[in-house]
Amino acid sequence: MGLFDYKNADGKGLYSDAIALTLYAYTPTGKPLPATAWAPVTATALGYQGKVGVQGTFFGEQDGFTSAEAEVLGKYDAAGKLIGLGIAFRGTGGLGYSDTFGDLKNNLLAAVGPSDYASNYAKNAFDNLLNAVADFAIANGIAARDVLISGHSLGGLGVNSVAELSADNWGGFYKDASFIAFASPTQSNSSTQVLNIGFENDPVFRVLDGTTFSTASMGKHDKPHESTTDNLVNFTDNYASTAQNLVPFSIANPLNWSAHSSLGYADGLNRVIDSAFYNLTERDSTIIVANLEEASRSKTWVEDLGRSGEPHSSSTFIIGTQSSDWLKGGAGNDFLEGLGGDDRFRDDGGYNVIFGGQGHNTFELQKPLQNFSFANDGDGTLYVRDAYGGVSLTRDIGALVSKEAGSWWGSKEITWGVTAKGLSNGSELTHYNHSLSGDGYGNALHAMADGDWLFGLGGDDQLISDKSQVTFVGGAGNDVMTAVGGGNTFLFSGAFGFDAINGYQGSDKLLFMGVAGAGQGYDYKQHAAQSGADTVLKVGDFAVTLVGVGVTDLTDSSFVFA
Repeated sequence: MGLFDYKNADGKGLYSDAIALTLYAYTPTGKPLPATAWAPVTATALGYQGKVGVQGTFFGEQDGFTSAEAEVLGKYDAAGKLIGLGIAFRGTGGLGYSDTFGDLKNNLLAAVGPSDYASNYAKNAFDNLLNAVADFAIANGIAARDVLISGHSLGGLGVNSVAELSADNWGGFYKDASFIAFASPTQSNSSTQVLNIGFENDPVFRVLDGTTFSTASMGKHDKPHESTTDNLVNFTDNYASTAQNLVPFSIANPLNWSAHSSLGYADGLNRVIDSAFYNLTERDSTIIVANLEEASRSKTWVEDLGRSGEPHSSSTFIIGTQSSDWLKGGAGNDFLEGLGGDDRFRDDGGYNVIFGGQGHNTFELQKPLQNFSFANDGDGTLYVRDAYGGVSLTRDIGALVSKEAGSWWGSKEITWGVTAKGLSNGSELTHYNHSLSGDGYGNALHAMADGDWLFGLGGDDQLISDKSQVTFVGGAGNDVMTAVGGGNTFLFSGAFGFDAINGYQGSDKLLFMGVAGAGQGYDYKQHAAQSGADTVLKVGDFAVTLVGVGVTDLTDSSFVFA
């Protein structure tokens, strides 16, 4: 799984190629793209007779479309063999020779002009070029599936237009091509043919319903479409500002356009695709990408403010920058990643995964320390359990900040260093929950007291307890957990393997955090099967066997998927 999954292909690879082509369309050089396998294909090589710029840019062919620009690039393997082709349509504006006024006119015509203007845009602008590229591909043994068509803004409209027309034009060659558009105002009716990537607070993205202008186009236009990302937020200063958001969200408000730039798209989306959480995301995941100005990052919490779009549900992913950020989750299940810098984190409960990244990172509890319990697995992960049973799995956190009662009616913040032995504040040491940890090999761990934590870590482990309120964390490998006492928690995260539980009781809880393909809303009933006297529960690519337990013995209250 992943945000950019498309046509069962390598979503990461396609996205990386598409964003490289898209950025090149804004700043063509006529030279190979650095650090990629792409290089321009000349008009001479294509046998093309239309207007071409000094950098090899192809210009629109018909009157009324001469401001349109496109680039054609070839993809080469290490031996220099042509293995693919790319077509990138430029968006509004660009280099000094670009006709921005003409682009704006085309945008306007797409919105309120003839009903078929947007659909036919690519044919009217580049009919001969698209024929030439198709002929060149066939002559060089390049199949349509190895052709990628991309673009940003007005260029994204071009992508959707080619997709719309592909079955009935250019010999049908492009019907099976890959189409990835960024910030496109339109969406092709061939909804599964195009991947339309955009930020919901970008006023240009899907401003038209399909290719139709409506009254909604002037305000919030967050109607879900099958081809679009629907809950992706570019957290800019404009999005964060209460004052600026007193003005209605509209494409007519220049301030709202801060989420639209092609470089902003590349910077934010590149961090998403490189995120440790990427494989947990999907097309319509709620993802907040930090893009504040440098001066705002040390005073503004990056969080889901619910502005500019439909209400969000399910888990929330918040991705920071390489500098210091303030990242804040809500009351639901959150995945926070700080990346570089000295980051600060907050969360309001639920089941969360917090990765600090590089730097000295701080988790603000916002409540007294006594409201929490803490367990350290000895391998870099600190578990924080709140008074309501919520759990935060944290890594690379150097300090916790609690809010304690102060003199009179006030409160004071206390900073606790995260050490191997416990939480330290000067000479005061708050010990972690008692726990036992394994190593990278198979271990047999026995709980010693009620409330123990057992961490198998790597290997095929046996975790055994005759106590109650024990938390079992098998880790990687195929683990066997045996419980006698009740009220236990069995916690699974990441690639946890194929585990078995003996002694499962209705008072126990099975908690799955950050398991790819099994996020919030996962319906265990659709993935539980009776196997003899046991129940086998498939969770993403892995499974848990509940020994001696029937499917009918399970209840919704026993499961948490985050």
